Amino acid sequence: MRYFLLLSIFFVFGTIQAQQSLSFSQNLLIDNIEDTVPANKVWKVVSILYSSPVANIQGGNQNDNIVVDGTNLTVRSSRSTNGGYNGITWGAWEQSLPIWLPAGTRLRTGSNVYRISVLEFDVVP
Repeated sequence: MRYFLLLSIFFVFGTIQAQQSLSFSQNLLIDNIEDTVPANKVWKVVSILYSSPVANIQGGNQNDNIVVDGTNLTVRSSRSTNGGYNGITWGAWEQSLPIWLPAGTRLRTGSNVYRISVLEFDVVP
């Protein structure tokens, strides 16, 4: 029992020490010039502003991307096929938001994305 009590106190104390809070700093619009999340801050991607509508391409695909740490991340995609027994089929998919980015993460727009709306928060210990 004593061991369990000591372990519980250690767990609660460790949890209290690890907690941090966030304080709103500013709203940003990120474009095709790469930006980096500053130290002691986090970014919350809240909206993607597209430069073109979702394409209904017969027999083709469209991917709209943002670039996170040099990697394309598809945030909207459309797919269509033509021909066959059922004729043309078409579908669109969009990334669920928000996306949280820690300090040091690099971000910029990619194909068919005009701006990325970001909320910046200070990490308060």
